[in-house]
Amino acid sequence: MADAKANGKNEAAKLAKIPAAANPLANEPSAIASNISYHVQYSPHFSPTKFEPEQAFFATAESVRDRLIQQWNETYHHFNKVDLKQTYYLSMEFLQGRTLTNAIGSLDIQNAYADALNNLGHVLEEIAEQEKDAALGNGGLGRLASCFLDSMATLNLPAWGYGLRYRYGLFKQKITKQGQEEVAEDWLEKFSPWEVVRHDVVFPVRFFGSVMVNPNGTRKWVGGEVVQAVAYDIPIPGYKTKNTISLRLWDAKASAEDFNLFQFNDGQYESAAQLHSRAQQICAVLYPGDSTEEGKLLRLKQQFFLCSASLQDMILRFKERKSGRQWSEFPSKVAVQLNDTHPTLAIPELMRLLMDEEGLGWDEAWDITTRTVAYTNHTVLPEALEKWSQAVMWKLLPRHMEIIEEIDKRFIAMVRSTRSDLESKIPSMCILDNNPKKPVVRMANLCVVSAHTVNGVAQLHSDILKADLFADYVSLWPNKLQNKTNGITPRRWLRFCNPELSKIITKWLKTDQWVTNLDLLVGLRQNSKLNGNLLRWPVRNIWQTTYGE
Repeated sequence: MADAKANGKNEAAKLAKIPAAANPLANEPSAIASNISYHVQYSPHFSPTKFEPEQAFFATAESVRDRLIQQWNETYHHFNKVDLKQTYYLSMEFLQGRTLTNAIGSLDIQNAYADALNNLGHVLEEIAEQEKDAALGNGGLGRLASCFLDSMATLNLPAWGYGLRYRYGLFKQKITKQGQEEVAEDWLEKFSPWEVVRHDVVFPVRFFGSVMVNPNGTRKWVGGEVVQAVAYDIPIPGYKTKNTISLRLWDAKASAEDFNLFQFNDGQYESAAQLHSRAQQICAVLYPGDSTEEGKLLRLKQQFFLCSASLQDMILRFKERKSGRQWSEFPSKVAVQLNDTHPTLAIPELMRLLMDEEGLGWDEAWDITTRTVAYTNHTVLPEALEKWSQAVMWKLLPRHMEIIEEIDKRFIAMVRSTRSDLESKIPSMCILDNNPKKPVVRMANLCVVSAHTVNGVAQLHSDILKADLFADYVSLWPNKLQNKTNGITPRRWLRFCNPELSKIITKWLKTDQWVTNLDLLVGLRQNSKLNGNLLRWPVRNIWQTTYGE
């Protein structure tokens, strides 16, 4: 305890010697240290008498964010000015990992930050350990999504990710006498220094209600309950490039008008804030239990909340970038990629927005939707494909069930009119399974029918999809199914997390271009000293072979 207090005093003393000066684009260690000191004093989150590792982390992160915001804004304005086609990646998970090391590595300023923190009495590795993982995913699905964002940023592609701002996306594991216990982990217990709330980006999202038919035959979804989707943006920098794209996360809240002041003053506290409570539930937990109807409704709410807010955002951006646009241009400016079936509701929601809100007819809306949406499949097991109870869907999303019914009806008619040989296959190919015991909506079928492209995530996986799971669809659309082999980002998982091994690889290849082109690693086979041993030897042996003792 005494040593800790002494260290804290030493760190505070070193901080006091560093002049506090805002320098968001600093490159030199002394200027970076001054910028960190500036954030300690003028972006305070803790008592001014402390500069321990946790305080140092938040100030350091905010100084890095300064530079990211500069590149972020430039990227945003460039996308708007050039009006490029932009990819929007919808995923219920983004397993980001920690941001500090990845950000300064991508900006190529890790050595300068290490020296700056040393001047302030801290060690970069120790400061990086203070960061909590963003609890936005828990498996390969989310890691793939994050790797894609990293790669698209590095390749200078115009892309955004869309997800939900879960409060308890991960859990802490405890081992007790009773066995394993899981408790919530609050990664936002203090705050995230990387996210920026966009108070001007708010969209209404409706649940329940009914469908109103207008005198002219058009339809409108009305009533029910409406929550607000608020945008929180996280910058995703490319490696050694100015391109910095966004991961936009949606949080749910109710408006002040939904708080019943009369009931509250009458002592009916829970009733007064019912919608506020239900709104908070939407982004509380990743994959809430769905063994009950309430659980199913909540999980379906999450999926629709993501899809509706994201599509409203895309449509607004499409309109704002250029006035007087024709809707036929939409697929040439917007590409929507669905990461598994969780965002499938983007299909009927885009149809609803185009028809009910923008006044398009069915044929035009369907043409736009099918040229905009693509789908990534993650499983070959039929029992693992997502299916939703029709009763739950009708209850929560009545207008969307009307649209899904119409898509299914038209698909069946198309098969019967063009491929009579597939008549016996229609019960397994159609979207709605009307089994009276358990009628469901087959989300994967809806994706395959509606998307212009479907991909697996490994060659073997894609081959099985073509030969087995989706074989009947392949006979209808031979070119719709493709393969996109999963990969990892070599920046986070090799270059930044294992710098010593990275130096060895660069030395033997005589280039560091492998960091953005992993195919270059085959060049290691040509080195007799390493050939056959690189994967078997511990790093120390490889280091000795390369540099000697």
